[in-house]
Amino acid sequence: MALLGGGGSPNVSGGNPSGTGSGLNYIGEHVYAMSGAIAADNSNTTLLDFTTGGQAYIVAEIQIGSETGSADDFRYSILFNGETIMDNYANNTSQTHPNFAYPFKVIIPAETRVTIKADNQASATARNTYCTLMGRVYQ
Repeated sequence: MALLGGGGSPNVSGGNPSGTGSGLNYIGEHVYAMSGAIAADNSNTTLLDFTTGGQAYIVAEIQIGSETGSADDFRYSILFNGETIMDNYANNTSQTHPNFAYPFKVIIPAETRVTIKADNQASATARNTYCTLMGRVYQ
């Protein structure tokens, strides 16, 4: 299967194919993205931002987490082409939040811009937040 959105085999898209970044990486029929530590404050900080290739859709799981020990509340948003498809409110991130224990499962259509954001609802203080996406491409 040809790679989508990332050049010819064996290349993957993005500037750092084996590390972190906001882009989507393709490996054969699989995709992944890892934001790494992103200091998210109250300005709706982008964790991941990429556009999928054409002619295929992706079945993916998105996991969001935080290393903060604060009692700050966070809102996490998943947007497709600028429209919110999932909004999650984590009340008091210093406690184990049940929504972090399970990934969000999504189907991402072809030629879709995906943006995942974090917003500290409790203060302007930046807190390290993470986002990972793992999935499979289907023709």
